[in-house]
Parts: sequence; structure tokens; C-alpha cells
Amino acid sequence: MELQINTTKTYRDIENSRKICILQGGTRSGKSHSALQWLIVKALSEPNLVVSIVRKSFPSMRVSILRDFKDIMKQLGIWEEDSYSATEHIYFFDNGSIIEFLSIDNAEKRKGTSRDYLFVDESNELSREDWFQLFIRTRIKSIIAYNPSFGTNNYIFNEIHTHPESDLFISTFHDNPFLEQSIIEEIERLKETNFEYYKIYGLGQPGNNVGTIFTINLIDEIPMESDFVAFGMDYGYSIDPTTLVTVSKKDNNLYLDELLFKTNMVTGDIVNYLKSLDIGRNEIWADSAEGRLIEEIYRAGFNIKPAKKGPDSVKMGIDLMMNYKLHVTKRSKNMIREFSEYVWMVDKNGNFENKPVDYSNHTIDAIRYAVMETLTQKKINAGKYTISIR
Repeated sequence: MELQINTTKTYRDIENSRKICILQGGTRSGKSHSALQWLIVKALSEPNLVVSIVRKSFPSMRVSILRDFKDIMKQLGIWEEDSYSATEHIYFFDNGSIIEFLSIDNAEKRKGTSRDYLFVDESNELSREDWFQLFIRTRIKSIIAYNPSFGTNNYIFNEIHTHPESDLFISTFHDNPFLEQSIIEEIERLKETNFEYYKIYGLGQPGNNVGTIFTINLIDEIPMESDFVAFGMDYGYSIDPTTLVTVSKKDNNLYLDELLFKTNMVTGDIVNYLKSLDIGRNEIWADSAEGRLIEEIYRAGFNIKPAKKGPDSVKMGIDLMMNYKLHVTKRSKNMIREFSEYVWMVDKNGNFENKPVDYSNHTIDAIRYAVMETLTQKKINAGKYTISIR
């Protein structure tokens, strides 16, 4: 069977790339479409290949890259409904090759498995640890695609771009000859309406962080007249750091200070560090996922408690923090960097989603735990009653 495939410059870029192919570009530049075409050709041409296509969440995958994959296969006339497992999200080719679609949750479950080719769409949604675990289990080539709508302090720029076997290819809507004229005109209009957006989504060049969630004010010290609220703690180990922050409040102002930001800390290290501080019996609100660690620190004499984490707890914590003006001490270098990099997710059309990218949030999560457990209206009003006797 002969297949006619119309490709773009990006397809040829992927073909000529080394172990890591970086597809940085503006909106509608054909990055993801070209990567799918290239991977389909590989799966058709070489038997028994394993190809993994990854996005942060499966709902985002379903309405973007998975839909595009089905469309391409149908346009080529080779889509077979019986060859796709909707349960496993795997397409099986006749020659034994497979293309599997994974969210990070599923990728975590399959962490021990390896693959020949990897494609991460909207790669800025993934944390450094997510990327590392996928990359080290990929034998031949990894492809990442993204709009550069996030800060250049991101690990993608600092670590993937600088890898000795990586190749960077920048594409724009001009590289997509199949784009409708009306879409081209809308992108061009950004030159006049929002040049920062045009730089990112039109030219595919890094700009200032678009979609930054918080605005902070830098201060020398936490004001003496502010009231201490609580400590917040988030845990990590080899890649992610363990963090400790203080949260203080005066009126509608939150004053934040970074006390700890360090990797490779075991329980004894954390306990010894806490003993070096004048914490007393003040509350420490910590990541509830680490119950054993919380219990060990509690038994060492500290008033540490697990922060409750429901399905919407991240967004709830962000909403609570947005009720206040945030002030960060100038010495809190890691916290300042994380606030500059903490952004809303952006879909393939450049629209913000109502959830943050799970990256650069270790001090922010610690703040969030303290705020959620102490500054909700229910917590503030606890023990206060208005009594009317008739």
C-alpha cells in the first residue's frame, strides 16, 4: 500500500535530529502534527517498536494530540478501530509496533517500562522529574514540543537545551503551508494588539512569563507589626528540594520568608535543622502525602500537622493567596524565582487553562499548605460566636 504524506520543514528537522529533538515554536506552526506524522511513519516502517506519546493529563491529551493522531491515521486511510484499545490507549500496528498515549499518572504506573521513541507534547507542563524518568527509559530518540510562554529559568532551557545530544528547531506559523489565511491574519494581528504574545505565539521566541499567577513585592524584612501565621513545609529528596517557609500577616498583606530549600535531606537532617530554629510549638503545616515523615518529625517534638489535600486543593490555595498582597524577603532567592516561573497551563491554541503548571512550586506549595489551614474564613472565625438572647 502506497501512502502519500504531505510534510513540512519540521518533519525533516525531526528526521535529521539527534537523541533529543526540541521543537520550540509559535501557535499553529505544525510542531505536534509533524511529530505525529514522523512517529506514525516509524511505526509503519520498523517492526516491534514502542512509541510513547505523553501529556500531563489525559483530558488534555484526549482533546489534542490523541484527536490529531486519529485524524492523521484516517486521512492516510489506515485507521482500524479494532486496532485501538480505548482501555489501554494503545494503537497496535500489524508489524508489532505500538503507539501508546500516556498521561503522567499512567506514565508513573509504567515507570519501569522502556520505549524506543518518546514524544512529549506541551513539555513545559511536566516537572523535571517527570521528564527525567521518561527520558532515561527511551532508547533511540525523544521529541519535545512547546510554546515558549514560560521563563527561561525553566529546566527545559537550562538542562534539555544544553544536553550534548540535543538539537533545537524553532518554527512559526509561516512554516505551516496548510494553515488557513484567516488564522494567519489573526496571528499577525497580535503584532498590533499584544506584541509580547506575538513574540511567543507568532515568532516562537521566549518572552516574559505569560500567565504568571502571582505578583510579589520584595521587602528587606518582615515587618515587626505583622502577626506570625504558621510555617509551611514541602518535601522532596534527590531532584525536588525540601522547603520550609514562614507566613506572617497584617490586614490584607502576607509576608513570606524562605528558611529552607535543600535536596537530599532525610528525616534526621530535617529534625536537626528545625532544632536550630526558634520554632517552639508553632504550627508547621506539611504535605500530607508524607505521613511517616510527619510522624517522625512530630515525635521529635515539633507541632507538625498534615495539610488536607482534596481534588481542588491547589486551586483553592491559589484563590486564598490571591486575597492578599504578597511580600517576599529579598533573601528568599528560590522563592522569588519560583514565583516568577509559576504560571497557568496553556493549551495548544495559546489559551490559559484554570490550573497551574506543576513546576517551580516547592516554596509555593509550602505557603499554600499554611494558608489553606489557617486563613480560610472558617479557620479565622473558629471559636468566635455572636450570641443573641431574647
